[in-house]
Formats: sequence, C-alpha cells, structure tokens
Amino acid sequence: MEKYAQIIGSLTAEQKIDFLEKVLMNSKELQSQFVNYFTNNQKDKISIAINFNEKVIELAEDYQETLEALDLNEPDYDRYHNRQDRYYEEWEMMQEAVEEEVDELFQSYKADMIVQISQGNIELAMAQLTGLLIACYEADVDDDYGNLGDPQTYFVDSLKVVEKELEVEINRTILNTKSVSETIKDTMLCFSTGEANLFSPDIHDLIMNALLRNNPESCKSVYEDCKLNSCNINLFPNTYLQAVRIINPELWVVEAEKLCTLNVGVAAELLEYQSITDKVSFYKNAKILYPIFSINLINLIASAIDDEYDVEFSKKLLIYKTNSQRKIEDYKRLAPLFTNEEKLDFIKTFKDSFSYDFYIQMLETEEMDAEILEYAKIYTGYLSKLTFIMRSVINKYPVQCFDISKPKIDVSLQNNMGRNYYHEVAELLKFLLTSKSNTIAVYDLIEEICKIYSRRPALKDELKAVGLLK
Repeated sequence: MEKYAQIIGSLTAEQKIDFLEKVLMNSKELQSQFVNYFTNNQKDKISIAINFNEKVIELAEDYQETLEALDLNEPDYDRYHNRQDRYYEEWEMMQEAVEEEVDELFQSYKADMIVQISQGNIELAMAQLTGLLIACYEADVDDDYGNLGDPQTYFVDSLKVVEKELEVEINRTILNTKSVSETIKDTMLCFSTGEANLFSPDIHDLIMNALLRNNPESCKSVYEDCKLNSCNINLFPNTYLQAVRIINPELWVVEAEKLCTLNVGVAAELLEYQSITDKVSFYKNAKILYPIFSINLINLIASAIDDEYDVEFSKKLLIYKTNSQRKIEDYKRLAPLFTNEEKLDFIKTFKDSFSYDFYIQMLETEEMDAEILEYAKIYTGYLSKLTFIMRSVINKYPVQCFDISKPKIDVSLQNNMGRNYYHEVAELLKFLLTSKSNTIAVYDLIEEICKIYSRRPALKDELKAVGLLK
C-alpha cells in the first residue's frame, strides 16, 4: 500500500477536511477544479450540444484569422534565436524563424487550454482544441518559399504535440464526471454531424481516451451513447474501447478485433495484449495488421514473434525491418532464416547503397574478408571512412590494407588542401599501424609525404597531433 493511503486511513474526517481547506486556499486552480467538480449543472442535453458546436465555430474563426495573419514569407527575425552555433544559410534562417514563430503561437494555444483543464473547464478546452483543429485545415496561408513544407500538415503536427501535453494535464486534474461524459458526447456529435464533420477525429480520440482513463465513472454514459450512435464507434475507436474496458472488460478483445484494422492505436494495444495472453490470436491478427500498419507495428510484432513458430512470416517481417532500420542485430536474427544463396543476394543489395556501414557490418558478420577488401579498393569517399571499412581485416591482411590506402592518400593530398583533409590522412596512417607488419611501410610513406609537401606545415601538425611525428 502507498504511504499516502496508509496515512489517509489513519486520519479523522476533521484532519482530512483541514488539509483539504489548506490546499485549496493555496491554489486558485484547485479552487476552480473543486467548484466545477461539485457543480452539476442540469442543462438541456440538446442545448449543450448546440452551444458546444457554436463555441467551436466561434473559436475556429478566431484561430483561422490568427493563422492566416502569419507572414511565412517575411518572418520576424527579432524573435528568432539561432538553434545551433554554426553558420546558417539565409534560407535556413528563414525556415527556422518561421517554424519558431508558429511553434510559439501553438505554445500559447496550448497554455490557454491547459489553464482551462487545470481549472476543471474541460468542455471549453475541448471546444478550443476542436476549433483549432478546424482552423489548421481551413487556414489559407501564403508560404511562397515553402518554409513549412505543407502548412496544413505542419499545423496539424503541431497540434499533435499540443495533444500530448494536454494529456499530461488531464492526468493530474480532477474533473466532474458529468462534465466529462457530456463533453465527450458533444465532441462526438460535433464530428459526426456538426462543424468538425469533415475533419479527422484522431487527435480528439486520444484526448477523450485519456479523459475516460482518468474518469472511469463517465464510461457508462459514453458507452451507451456509442451504442445508440454506432458511427461514433468507428470515429472514436480508442474512446469507445476505453469505455468497454470499464463497463464490460470481457467484451474488449472482441470489440478491439472488430476495430483494429481502422486504427493503429487499437491495433497496437490488441497485439500487445494478445502477445502475452493468446499467441494463436496474436499471430492471426499480426498477419492481418502488419500489411496495414507496417511502419508503426514492425517493432512490436518483431519483438513478440518466435522465429521458429512461423518461419516465412518471421523472414518477411525481418527483411522489412532490416531493410528499413538497418541494424546489424536484426540482420543477425534474419540470417539463419535464409538459404546461403538468399543471404548473399540480400547482402549484395546494399553494396551500392548509401548504407555502406551496414553493408560492411554484414560482411563482417559473415566473415567475407575478400568482399571487404574489394569494397575498400573501389571506395571513393572520405578517407576517414576507410578505417571503418577495413577495421576487421587490418590484422589479417595488413599489406593489402596498406596497398589499398596508399594511392588514396596520394590522390587526396594532390587534390586537396586544408586541415580536415590532413587530419583524415593522419588518422588513416595511424590506423594502418594497427598491424605492426605495416610499421616500416607507413613510416616510409610519412617520410615521403613530408618531403613532397614540405611547404604544408598544417599537414605536419596533424601528423604530430596523432603521434606520427615528433
């Protein structure tokens, strides 16, 4: 038992009241929560819905006007703070200045909603969120330079960030049961037949799920409303399932299986639950849901499957995961599921990709030294990367590594000047000394370099810096 619960059990009613009064005296927000929690306004249900929808319209117009007033082509540089201590191109400064201005605006919206939630005014907070969602989609803004990419997408993504922080506030606020249930019903009505009916309810579904999770007494009313208005079940699957979980927990899996293909959150929750309680159903639903929500569910499914249970499904899944995430741990898990020919073909697909590092890691795993040396030979990128490419073969093939590196060092010094290039040369020479077999050849090359480029003191400085010259 938590310590606070033990203490509460030992207190008299007078002591509890005394503590509550002192807490309330010190917080205006808690005073407002207290008033709203114990105030049960008996309004006409239809009237509430109309008022909620009207408030949403009013707020949407205000938010839209503010968003359209943003000048995305001429940002306010006086408000801009360089995010990193480096040189910025003009277009980068403009882009970040615009982003910062928009982010500040959404932070102010978030602050307003949090104040309302903290005071127990959940209905107004939800009307604000709904109005802002509509404005994000409806606002017609000029962004000639593409500073936000697609402004509508940027606005909605910003609203998703706001939603996460609103959830935090909901988790620590005591709300009136009737107010929560009525607010959820009004919001659902606004999306089904009201002002918000053209827009995605996903953000609101998450918020209302959090509301029910923290106010289980409101679940019965919401559940009954969803049963009377079945369209709300598909619009707000997470909210509906949260109500089901409280009202009829035995029905939750059945209902979740009906809705899982419509919502990634429901799909993830169902698979996570069944991966522990019902492996047969887990595999059945994983095969259905993986093609629909591959990116979102890949890690969850991969962590729960047994590769020997269904080899072909595991292979398909791990090929996708390895291709998209390029982690050597995934490849090591995938490799035993391949035939030797399949394995070689899979590795080969990465040879000419930008993920040279992953290609080398796979070659190292399979101890394909000849292929590593061949890749090092044809590699034309930064010298600094050669040390990574040849790290597993330097001790077994020191002479070959030196012979591969020498002409690349010569070309780099012939074509480039500057400390960055000299540092790369110095590091590569130091790496070649990893094998003592290269000692004479490396120091002979250093001597040759110093003679040819005697007028490059910075080169000698870099050689000294890594301990190759005194």
